[in-house]
Amino acid sequence: MEKHFETALLLDIYAPLLTEKQRRLCDMYYNQDYSLAEIAHIENTTRQAARDGIAKAGQKLMCLEKDLGVCEKRRKTLEAVDRARLGEYTAKRLLCIITDIWE
Repeated sequence: MEKHFETALLLDIYAPLLTEKQRRLCDMYYNQDYSLAEIAHIENTTRQAARDGIAKAGQKLMCLEKDLGVCEKRRKTLEAVDRARLGEYTAKRLLCIITDIWE
């Protein structure tokens, strides 16, 4: 389940870099919770082809995150903002931290 959540987060960030079909398959599987059989029926294909398409898109999402790291940078940024809200950082310190994260 955690892996599905992670993949769904990556999909939110990198979906525009997938093909239209990959976006559609992943949206049905990760966001709408369709089964492989339901996706295969909608796409007029086999269950195996649907699984393969989702797996290929998932691999692409993981590669994009490995290369670009946007999801991890976002997580670190939100963590720093939360810590600033708790008074652990001044606004100036928060700005430095966020700048370091994204450089």
